Parts: sequence; structure tokens; C-alpha cells
Amino acid sequence: MELEFMGFARMASGWLRLVVVSACAVLAVAAMPVAGMPLAAAIAAVAIAWSVAYLAWIRSARRPRLLAAVDLTLVTGLCLSQSFTVPTSQALHGNTWILVTVSIVAVGYQLTHPGAAGALAALLVAGADLVGVILDRPGTWGAALPNVLWLLVQSALSRSFYRLLLRRSRAADTAAASAATARLQWQVAEARRTAEREHLATLHDTACATLLMVSVPGSWIRPEVLRAQAARDLERLAPERRRMDDIDLTELLTEEIAAHALQIRARFDTGLGPVWRPAAGALRGSLGETLRNVIRHAGVTTAEVRARRDGHRIVVTVQDRGAGFDPADVPPHRQGLARSVIGRMHTVGGRATVESCPGEGTTVRLEWPRG
Repeated sequence: MELEFMGFARMASGWLRLVVVSACAVLAVAAMPVAGMPLAAAIAAVAIAWSVAYLAWIRSARRPRLLAAVDLTLVTGLCLSQSFTVPTSQALHGNTWILVTVSIVAVGYQLTHPGAAGALAALLVAGADLVGVILDRPGTWGAALPNVLWLLVQSALSRSFYRLLLRRSRAADTAAASAATARLQWQVAEARRTAEREHLATLHDTACATLLMVSVPGSWIRPEVLRAQAARDLERLAPERRRMDDIDLTELLTEEIAAHALQIRARFDTGLGPVWRPAAGALRGSLGETLRNVIRHAGVTTAEVRARRDGHRIVVTVQDRGAGFDPADVPPHRQGLARSVIGRMHTVGGRATVESCPGEGTTVRLEWPRG
């Protein structure tokens, strides 16, 4: 906010000077006597041309000291040229275009230069304006003095207003930075919670599931099958760099299906294509936990898996014709569906729904993104 405000102040100063100086110079030349018009027109043309150059300097965002010295020199020269640029019929100094120009310059310097430099510039042009009056009309400088003093007051007010807005801009920047820091901290904390949930879900799907299968009395698992399952568990639990690119979903789901001792009829649309890797991982993990649930609880050896793309949404459906259950009666300590399926899909912006009834089988629908 502070940088935007400072840039706006510089541009406003440049454009204001160009518009005011151009309008005042043209009107002043038109009011000059015919005899003095050529010289007045030349001085006015220089003032307008320099105002254009000054705007270009402001827009370039460069502030070399040489150009500032040239600017103050030309403005001082304009103040001293009142004998040639102010018509003799214009008796009041407060009505001259030179005073208007000097006021715009002094006020503008408060918006483009540091405090000390702006104050010195205002004093310099105010003094030059008073000297120009003395050279043009020696007997009227006393009447012009209030106008010169008011020019300094205008500069002081401009500086005060600029500093006030600058402080407000800095306060806004501080508040925005604090909000950004808080938002970043929240995102980091949420990412940690998400990683923890994913880790727990993966742990449940691998080591916990394998140990549970082994612990079942009369387990039929052969040693070679157990060794293969343990190897897959270790592979999934091994730390690896999280990749955020796309991956072929069909290949990923096929690999997961092949890891389960079920007769699975898979029907995949040919247009599944690549999917964002975290979402594909969540779909695979949820599918794997669902198939393990079929093995453990459904009492059947077959299941059907379908995957299709519905517009921008991926839909994976797992259906079995086993024992079924009432989702409302699942004990609190049974977190397989809640954490490893529903929670996992929610983490990546998807959702999982479970439809089941005792004696009528179970259908699990996985969607990403959430429809």
C-alpha cells in the first residue's frame, strides 16, 4: 500500500503541474500586449515543454539530483521573468499565473521529495517569486508578501497531509503483513494436520491392516502372501518426496486392484486420463481400504470397480453383494471408512459416500473434486 500511494502521489504531482502550467501559460500569453507577446509566448512554451519533461521524469521513477537542480533553476527563472510574462494591467500579484505555477510546484515537491528537500524547495521558489515581484513592481512587494507566506503554508499543509496518508498506508501494510503471516501459519498448521491424517490413514491401510489380518484366529494367509503384503506396506510407508504433478489414474487403480485377493471386475472409461497426483493417491488409497473392507466384512470374494470421468469430475464406484451393514451403527472405534476413505477424500477436496444395508451389499462412491 505504501509503495502504491507514493507512486500515485508522484504521478498526481506531475500531471497536476502539466495541466495547471499549460492552462495558465496559454491564458497569460493571450492576455499580454501585442508588443510583449512573442517573448511571453517563448517563455510560456519553455514552461510547458519542461512540464512535459518533468512528467516523463516522474513516470520513469528516477530522481537524479541534476534534474531536480534543473527543475528548480527553471522555476526560479520563471519567477524572475515576471516583467516579461505578467501584463502591466494585472495589478494584483495574487492573480498572476506565475504565483499559481509556483504554488503547484511547491506543493508538488512535498509529494515527491523528502521533508527537508521539499521544505528547501518551497522556500527557494517562494523567495524567487518575491524577488520577481520586487524586480517587476518594486513598490508592491509588501502587498505580495501575504501571498508568498500563504504559499509556504500550502506547502506545509501538503507535507502534513502526505505524511498522514503515508502513515495510514504503512499501517495498512503492517496489518496486511500480519494477516498474511497469520494466514500462512494457518496454512502450515493445516498442511501438518493434513499430512498427519494422511499418514494415519496410510498406516491404517498398511501395517495396521496387515497385522489385523495376521491376528485373526485361523488366518489363512500364506507366508509368501504375507511377505509380499509387508513389502508393499514398507514401500508405501517409506518417506518420499511429495510430487504434485499429474499421474495416469487407470494405471494407479489397476495396480491397487492387483494387490488384493479378490475377484474384481473392473470397468474403466478410456477417457480417465491423467489426474492431479494427490487426488489420484487419495482415490487409490480409498479404493484400497474399501476392498480390504470387502475382504474382512462382506463375506464374498468378488467385487465390481467402475471408474469414469463425468465432465471435470472423476467418479470411482466400488460395489459388492455381500453382507452389508447399517452405516449408522458403526462403532466409534471403527475408523476405517471415516478416516481412510471419507476423511482421505475430503482432504483433497473430494468426497466419499457409503450406501449399505444389512443383507443387500455395499456401494462406496468416490468423487473428485467434490460435486
